[in-house]
Amino acid sequence: MDQFFLNFSIPSSTVSFQHGDQLVLTGSCFSDEISTKLRNAGHSVYSNPHGTIFHPSVLAFNLMDCLNEQPDTRIFERDGRFYTWNASTLISASSEQALQEKLMAVKTELRNRLSNAKLLIVTFGTAWGYELNETNEIVANCHKMPAQHFTKFLSSPYELVQDWILAIEQLRSINPEIHIVFTVSPVRHSKDGLVENNLSKARLLEAVHQLVLEENTSYFPSYELVIDVLRDYRFFKEDRVHPTEEAINFVWKQFEATYCTHATTDLNRSVEKVNKLAQHQPTRQEETHLELISSRKAALSEKNPEIYWEQAE
Repeated sequence: MDQFFLNFSIPSSTVSFQHGDQLVLTGSCFSDEISTKLRNAGHSVYSNPHGTIFHPSVLAFNLMDCLNEQPDTRIFERDGRFYTWNASTLISASSEQALQEKLMAVKTELRNRLSNAKLLIVTFGTAWGYELNETNEIVANCHKMPAQHFTKFLSSPYELVQDWILAIEQLRSINPEIHIVFTVSPVRHSKDGLVENNLSKARLLEAVHQLVLEENTSYFPSYELVIDVLRDYRFFKEDRVHPTEEAINFVWKQFEATYCTHATTDLNRSVEKVNKLAQHQPTRQEETHLELISSRKAALSEKNPEIYWEQAE
C-alpha cells in the first residue's frame, strides 16, 4: 500500500468570488484565520464585527439584529466599563451612551456590507452555550462575570437550524443573491471535555447539513480537512487545540480551489508576494524598499484596480 491517507476531494462550487467582491465572515476564531488569508490576497473583507463568537444562535441573532435600528437592550457595567451580552469583550466603552453609539455603527456597517456581499462565510464553533439566569437568554460572552450568573446548555441541531432558517430568510430580504458558506471550526473546545467537544461538533455538523439544503448555500469542510485529512497533532499548536499556520495554509488553498477561478488564484499569489515583501525587514535602504513595494502595488493595481490593499499608501 503506497498511500497513507484517505482520498478526499472537494467539488468546485457553483459560485465563485473574485477581487472586488464584498465578503463577510462571522463566527469562531477560525473565521479570523481565513479572513486574514483573504485580506493578504487583496480581497475586501468584513470579519467578526462583534468579535469572535462561537455559538451559532448568537451569530444568527446578531445578523438579524443589524437589520433594525433599535438600540441594544442588553448592556451592563463591570468594573467601570460597559459591555453587551451580544458581543465579545472586543466591544466596550466607558459609558452606556458611548457603547450604544459604537454598537449602532457596527450594525450600520454590517447591514451595508451584507446588502452588497457576494459571500457570507459562517463558521460554527460550538453547540455549548450559556444562558444568563436573569433573563434566560443566551450570551455571546460571559465577560468574566461570576459563574453563578449563568447556566450552561447544549443546543440541539433542530434549535440551531430554526434560528438560522429565520436568519437566512431575513438576509434574503436585503440581498436575495447572497451565497452563504457554512463551515465548522476544527478548533477543539477542550475545556468542555473531549467527549463533550465531539458531541458538540456532531450537533453542529448535523445542523449545517440541514441548512445547506436551503437555496444558495454550501458547506466547506474545514473540519474534515483538519481532523480527517491532516489528522496529526503536528498540525496543531502546543495547546493541541488550535491548528498551526501550516494547517491553516492547507485549508486556505482548499478554500481557494473550491470558490476561486484559476485567474483569481493567480492574482491572489501576486498580491501575497507584494504583501510578504512589505512584511519583511528591508535589506536595502528604507526609502528604496518602500518605493519598490509602492511600485509593485501600483503595477498590479493598474491592471487590477479591484484589488483591496489592507494598508493603502
